[in-house]
Amino acid sequence: MESATHSCLDTCRNEPQKVQNIVKEAILNCDYRLIDTAWIYQNEHEVGNGIHEAIEQSQGQIKREDLFITTKLWNQHHTPEEVEWALRDSLKKLRLDYVDLYLIHWPVAFKNMPENIWSQNEDEKTRYFAENVTLCDSWKAMENLVDLKLTRSIGISNFNESEIKEIVKIARIKPILHQIELHPYCNQHNMHQYCIKHNISIISYCPLSNLKRENEHDEDVSALYNPIIQEIAKSKHKTTAQIILRWHLQNGLIVIPETTTSEKLIEYSDLFDFALCDHEMCQIDQLGDTNRRRIISPLFRPPNNKPILMVEYENYYHM
Repeated sequence: MESATHSCLDTCRNEPQKVQNIVKEAILNCDYRLIDTAWIYQNEHEVGNGIHEAIEQSQGQIKREDLFITTKLWNQHHTPEEVEWALRDSLKKLRLDYVDLYLIHWPVAFKNMPENIWSQNEDEKTRYFAENVTLCDSWKAMENLVDLKLTRSIGISNFNESEIKEIVKIARIKPILHQIELHPYCNQHNMHQYCIKHNISIISYCPLSNLKRENEHDEDVSALYNPIIQEIAKSKHKTTAQIILRWHLQNGLIVIPETTTSEKLIEYSDLFDFALCDHEMCQIDQLGDTNRRRIISPLFRPPNNKPILMVEYENYYHM
């Protein structure tokens, strides 16, 4: 996966009516080549429209093979028979013959029930978990998708080390990539080193540590307001977002910021005409030591099919 000279876009939390245009503009005008979506985002149809419009309007300058499209298997579809159905459903919405990467979104299997897709109640503390569905079963079904040429590669998301070991031990096709929350306040150093050891690349989501939507940043949570990053940005004549994204790149990470505006598309892609020195990198690396926090903490994460609640989440999910 080449990401050193091309920008990447996350479409999570993008409203369907906006995502189509922003995907088209990202590809057509701003040299974005990796587009990330998921079944649960409920915007694959619009993402697909944006991809096709960009290709058509490029007048032959951009081809499907120039793009790297990622989508993800949702928790309801972990049984072997449902894994293939889920990807075919995503491909139908995207209007593609294949994706470049298909990820297991979470290492958690839900029963396939309409009311079990995602909690609409923040206080909900129970979940209908699928019984007798193992990660190994799901992974073998993922491997079959590569054999069927429905995806060119497979990977994981939000796994801890023990879950990765479980997969790697039995894998005929190893995961090439792990997508995790990673930002200055959650630097995932141990996980990063573990993935390097096993030749697994990392994609950083929530790279700016934004809890809220764009232009609604929470100053207590977002690293965009950190004084150290602000000072570095001032010295480089760059924005704090550009400093953080550059930090990701220099750490060897693939980074997927999300946006719905043209201005941010340009800002987030303007990362290749400057560099951070070793001292600046170290300053940002150390922010998570005193400001450790996580943005995405769902009310599920079951060892032995028992829900893990928010207060227990940090202790279980390996940083």
